[in-house]
Parts: sequence; structure tokens; C-alpha cells
Amino acid sequence: MIAVITNDVMSYKEDFNKFLRWINCDLGSETQKQIASKVKYVFILGDLVDGCGVYPNQDKELEITDIKVQYKLCAELLSKIPRHIKLIICPGNHDATRLAEPQIPIYKDFAEPLYDLPNALMLSNPSIVNIHSSKNFSGFNVLIYHGYSFDFYFAEVESIRNNGGYDRADLLMKFLLQKRHLAPSYTSSPYVPDPNADSLVIDMVPDFFVSGHIHKASVSNYKGVTLISGSCWQSKTAYQEKVGHNPEPSRIPIVNLQTRHIKVLKFGK
Repeated sequence: MIAVITNDVMSYKEDFNKFLRWINCDLGSETQKQIASKVKYVFILGDLVDGCGVYPNQDKELEITDIKVQYKLCAELLSKIPRHIKLIICPGNHDATRLAEPQIPIYKDFAEPLYDLPNALMLSNPSIVNIHSSKNFSGFNVLIYHGYSFDFYFAEVESIRNNGGYDRADLLMKFLLQKRHLAPSYTSSPYVPDPNADSLVIDMVPDFFVSGHIHKASVSNYKGVTLISGSCWQSKTAYQEKVGHNPEPSRIPIVNLQTRHIKVLKFGK
């Protein structure tokens, strides 16, 4: 099983605590507890914390304005996930690392408590990770991308903008797969040029393409690639309302790796 969570783990504490109880098989029906007992991987797709100074007047909305303290609390919460479950973590635009893509993993000197978690794998953004391989199975290739370029394409691609915009992550992820690039237009995302390789090229067709950024869960399929946009643990901010985000907090897409069937569990209203 895979559980995909994303965006601002520190918010919506009550709902997140319900998730922690569930993944420890302490909450839910017997069927839901059975699902929890089979989870092997949790993907956290950036924006582990809110950061500070990411958008105008953000500090007025924060309970904690010290990003090191934010990461400390985040690590304390994630430490409650059973250690046999691998935490696969990439940064987002709110995290303590460079904004330009490809983003290197979250800076250790800001988020050392995360690096101290024995089951945490700290990755760059984007990344390809192979999971669930065995002697007789090559495993699944998962393309991980937080999704900072998404804002540009929701605004500029008419077929996406006029068919739901931020509510249709599936259309955008399909669009990027078709282009074989995570930011195919110049200026759609800040980037670090590399004369030897473009890290945003999709040169391998993945089994899963997972993303975050827009705070809304979405699940779809395109030519055999499972597309998953994660949810969040944060209510709508004034800035999100201004730019047209419509968050749906406290939802967890759960993937059965035997069947590729997906359930979306809801831990809040």
C-alpha cells in the first residue's frame, strides 16, 4: 500500500492526529484498520511546513514564525508513523531549500529532526524513486514532483483553465506527461540550467506520477500511468483565495499496489 499526503503537515492538527491514529491501526472500521496495517510507503510531496515570508503578510497567519521550530514540530508528528513505513519526502516552494528547480533536498541545518527519523528518505524535487521491487519483480517507478510550475499552466493553457483550472489536477498532469517535461514553457518555473542534462524532462514513463502544491486530492489514469495529486492539512488562506485555490484538506489517497486500485480516505469534514 502507498499513502500519499502533502502540503503543510503542521496544520489541521486534529485531522492529522486522526490520520496518525489510523495508520497506527487505532482508528476506523476493521476494514480501514486492515488497510492501515498494509501501508508500506508514505509519500510527502513538499511543503512540509508553511515557512515564513513565502507570500505577503504570511507571518500574520502563522502560530510559529521560526522555520526550525516548524520542522521540529513536523518531525515530532511524523515520528508517530510506524517505523516500518518508509517516509519518502521531497521539498516544495514553502520549504527551506532553493526555490529554483530542480530543488535539492530540504537543508539539513534547518530540518535536522527530519533527517534523524530512521525511516525518512529525503529527496530532491523532482525525483524518480523505485518501490516494491523484489527478486522476481522490477518494482514501480514513481515520478515525484511538488508542482510549482502548475500555477503557470492553470492560468495559461486554455483547455485546462476553462475546464476546471485548479480543480482539475488530472488535466494538468496529463498535459505535462504529453509534453514529456514538468515545466515545458520558459518562465513557467524558476530553474537552474544544467548544460549536461535537464532534470525536468520526463525521459522515463513512470508507473505513478504523484504531485502536490494545489492542496486538492485528485486521482486519474493516463495510458497506464496512475496520476495522484495529494491533499493538504491546511484551510484556505487569504492568498489562496486571491489566486483561486480551492483546498480540500485532510484527504489521503491510498494505493493498493497489487491492483493499482485507489481509495481516498477522509479524515476531516
